[in-house]
Amino acid sequence: MVVSSHASAGESAAERRERRSLWWRLGVLAARRRRVILAAWLALVAGSAVLVPGLVERSAAPAVRVEGSGSADAARLLQQGFPQLGGEQMLMVFASATLTDADGPYQRALHDATRAVAARPLVGGVRLLPAVPGQDRRRVYALLGVNGDQRARQEALPSLLRAAGDAAGRASGGRVEVHVVAEGALLTVVKQADLADLRRAELLAVPLSLLTLAAGLGAIGAAVAVLAVAGAVTMTCLGLLGAASLLGVTVNTFMLAVAATVGLGLGLDYALLILLRYRQSRAAGHDRHDAAGAAVATAGRTAAWCALGVALTSAALLVVCTPMIRTMAVAVSVTAVVAAAVAVTLLPALLAAADRWLLRRRAAAPAGGDGWARWARHLMRRPVAYTLACSGALLLAAAPLTGVRLGFDLDRPALAGSDFARGLAHMEADGIASGLAVVLPHPAGTPPVDAFALVATLKDDARVSLATSVDNGRDLTVVTVFTRTSLDDPATTELARQITGRLAPATLPPGQRVYVTGPTVIFADLMDETAAQLGTVIPLVLGCSLVFLLVTFRSVVLPVKAVVMNLLAVLAAFGLLTLATRHLPGLVGAEVDTLVPLLAFTLVFGLSIDYEIFLIHRVAEHYQAHGDNTAAVADGLTHTARPITVAAACMVATFAALLTADSRHLVQLGLTVAVAIVIDATVIRLVLVPALMRLFGDRNWWLPFARHSSR
Repeated sequence: MVVSSHASAGESAAERRERRSLWWRLGVLAARRRRVILAAWLALVAGSAVLVPGLVERSAAPAVRVEGSGSADAARLLQQGFPQLGGEQMLMVFASATLTDADGPYQRALHDATRAVAARPLVGGVRLLPAVPGQDRRRVYALLGVNGDQRARQEALPSLLRAAGDAAGRASGGRVEVHVVAEGALLTVVKQADLADLRRAELLAVPLSLLTLAAGLGAIGAAVAVLAVAGAVTMTCLGLLGAASLLGVTVNTFMLAVAATVGLGLGLDYALLILLRYRQSRAAGHDRHDAAGAAVATAGRTAAWCALGVALTSAALLVVCTPMIRTMAVAVSVTAVVAAAVAVTLLPALLAAADRWLLRRRAAAPAGGDGWARWARHLMRRPVAYTLACSGALLLAAAPLTGVRLGFDLDRPALAGSDFARGLAHMEADGIASGLAVVLPHPAGTPPVDAFALVATLKDDARVSLATSVDNGRDLTVVTVFTRTSLDDPATTELARQITGRLAPATLPPGQRVYVTGPTVIFADLMDETAAQLGTVIPLVLGCSLVFLLVTFRSVVLPVKAVVMNLLAVLAAFGLLTLATRHLPGLVGAEVDTLVPLLAFTLVFGLSIDYEIFLIHRVAEHYQAHGDNTAAVADGLTHTARPITVAAACMVATFAALLTADSRHLVQLGLTVAVAIVIDATVIRLVLVPALMRLFGDRNWWLPFARHSSR
């Protein structure tokens, strides 16, 4: 018999409280006004879809320069005091298969190409470089100074390359080609590679998630509904980014990647949780409206708290002085809020509209399933053994982390075939593999800095192929250095550090300020800042999580346990990633990208809070009603095991799809997050957490100075 929307005499006190809550009213309202809500969300998603193609075109590569770093200060000084060298120094590579630099057509190609480029906006100057010993005579190099901010330089790069290539091609009859190698060129290639990787990953993740949902829910209609909600989350987030970009906000491809991946994952998580509570209420005899109200009042409220937890942990990344990392924090926080909003408004309307297709086609199983109930009873009888076994396994998995090697990998396989890669190959073959600019400011009106000894010392260094100095005649001397070592070679980074730490102080006038910039130094500063901020971000994330869970659970023991368990899962995942770099370098690389630990740690910690709240909220419901901790833990595990495992399986499918990427940083991120979620949803959430809660007993709910801490 269907229960009416009015309170019945047999309702429990908890159900009566739920009926009086705003969450219940929101769910019922969404179900009753489903046509209006569905139409409104359909219009919003359609509008977002219209904005996405333009967003992809307008999106910029992530900004990698660290605010306040030595390389950023050097670039600023160069742009202000030496416009000829610009804020970024690009290298034009002229190459021919048949002509040498002494041939007439080659000389005309050089003249016409440099003249065409010099006339372009933002270009400060073009200077041909002298040949270095061993350089192939079929290749010539020119230093190109480009001004403007990163976005302006990247937008100008295709036209610069086209102008140079067209002029050289006409002058040489197509026998001289031109490549441009620079920070901006590299970031542009990475942007294109990442977008291609993400498109491929999404195409793989969606059908995998659909199959996982269909198998876990037992109804294809339910699977489609959950996936539709996740798709709405992703599209809405991208639409918001598209609208922001139209208003002049710089949106980078890293934000797109986060919005697409995290949006799909969180949307699946929250929709699945609410759907299962809806089906449970329908099985108990409630009508569609009451079932939607009950689902939003319980699971919807949980999803909203989860979203708040994800947003708070991600906000910790705002302390990092790198725009790329900060944009990730903003993207994750916005995505979490959107996912919660979609889950508590669109989903109940969709559930009420598609009710007949959501239920299982076979006889309903007992709540939570007999298998999970048996496992819960078994675990409650042997909590010590399982706690010791799982803790030991996690510590063993984390052990390789002691030998982790962090570094910067140029990721050449992902760059293969690009104009940047072809130009870089020529540079490395000729011993002009990377460039550094040593910036030496001096008071206006004083003579140039005496850099003769520094230049001589650099020329004697086996790593250096070319070193020259020039002054702007006012307040800035610049030493231009080209190295035989590649821009991702640690030897190049070490040379830059030796210039500022040892060579410059020993050869320049006392007290002379020294700044060094160039692609190698810019990426080294990014890696250094990221590694340094791990010591700030990790405690901040842990602290935010602890305070948030303390407020959520009104307990001291549960938040501390949750933070320790989440930390164990993350460390185990990083330990396994370290192991993969040793034994599978062809797949994940030989070193852990320095950005991955910071990003993966924050992301995984936010997602882990979801599963913790899923489980503990259900345990707390039973404990508040009956006061029996062991029974509450068993009941919570029984009822949340399936949603946690199905949601985790979908999340794993989403991030595991990144293993198909060509970019190793995406492979490492996908592997780390997928492994961490597997560990969290199985070893942590289904074994360790309930086993520890069984051992702690009523102390789980202890809260100082609170008379009714269990509530």
